[in-house]
Amino acid sequence: MKNSYSKFKATVVCNFTGHDLQVSHTVNSKVKEYCCSKCGKQMTKTIYGNLVPLTDTYARINSALTDLAIKKSMRDSNTLYS
Repeated sequence: MKNSYSKFKATVVCNFTGHDLQVSHTVNSKVKEYCCSKCGKQMTKTIYGNLVPLTDTYARINSALTDLAIKKSMRDSNTLYS
């Protein structure tokens, strides 16, 4: 969703009204990545339910969790048909 705010104005608006977070990527059933539609700030929800900024470390963790979930679903689907 394209907004009409400049980066500075969007940050100020988010400071006063709060972020408008929308799910941008679902890692697994507990972990999701969010992006603010106003300022573009990226956040992630940890396995403990805390909402934290999406840093490189969390991005790598989420990527690894996604890979594990894909491998598990492939393994489960193979054992279903065996």
